[in-house]
Amino acid sequence: MTGFEDYSDLEETSASVGGGGGSGEIKDPKDEFFHSVYISGKSRTNEGGVKEQSGKIQVRGISYNHDSINMILTHTKDIKVKERNVKGKAQWECFSYKEGEPPFLGTTTLPDGTKRKCPITSAERALDEFCNPCREQMIVAGIYCDPKGNPILTDEKKPIFIFIRGKGMRYGNVSDYLTEMYNEDLPPIFTPPTEQSQEFEKKIVNNKRFVVNIGLDEEESSYGNMVKVFTLEKGTSIPDETVLKLLKLSKETVEKFKEKFDWSKRKKTTGYESAGILSTEEEPGQDIDEAQNDKSKQSGGSTFSFDEIEF
Repeated sequence: MTGFEDYSDLEETSASVGGGGGSGEIKDPKDEFFHSVYISGKSRTNEGGVKEQSGKIQVRGISYNHDSINMILTHTKDIKVKERNVKGKAQWECFSYKEGEPPFLGTTTLPDGTKRKCPITSAERALDEFCNPCREQMIVAGIYCDPKGNPILTDEKKPIFIFIRGKGMRYGNVSDYLTEMYNEDLPPIFTPPTEQSQEFEKKIVNNKRFVVNIGLDEEESSYGNMVKVFTLEKGTSIPDETVLKLLKLSKETVEKFKEKFDWSKRKKTTGYESAGILSTEEEPGQDIDEAQNDKSKQSGGSTFSFDEIEF
């Protein structure tokens, strides 16, 4: 054994690259374990009284109006979501957390009492009237940090977990970045390397070996309008010993990740807003002096230890 087997739990929180729930309780954004990162679509004063600027990156309940932020990845996950528009808000109608091997199961119950099986290919999905509107989305979560990888802490000196949702036009850049990380040719952390450990490292470990810078760009939609999208770029390299601590931390927070993002476990179908996810493609926003409204503090680098994290 090379040691990677200790982190096999993380297989269920990894995105398909390189070739390929909770109770529904509504929480105050600042009390969420995972804080959503979104691009404000228009100016507004948010629920915390903060003025958000249109087209800026917002960290819900934490800090606002950024041109870019940084994150150390802990979890990634492909999901399938069939949505419907209810009074201008997107609500999911059928959902698959994609656990195990395909075919994956959706939340929809068939007349015989079984769960609907998701089509395996996009061609099969296109031929299925019910499943045709369903789309792949991607959740990428991690620790909010500065460009050097120093975690940004709360007033209680705790790290802040954040996530972005790759959906629609924002899916491609997220998927491309994870594929880029999968294809990185890096020295193995688990030795002696085996075929299984090397594949595990490509899928699970490679994307944790660098800080990821999340920025902004614009792309033209099929309707001819310009849409703000996330860009993801590889940043500072993370030392191997820290990567191993990140893997341990990722394993310890797997259940919190599933509780947040496996919406099939929720008692009823809800909009994303009640799940702490965004209910629209873009959140509104308005003006602010970012420095006066950032509720978080940087850790001071070497004084922070992942071993000291308490939840």
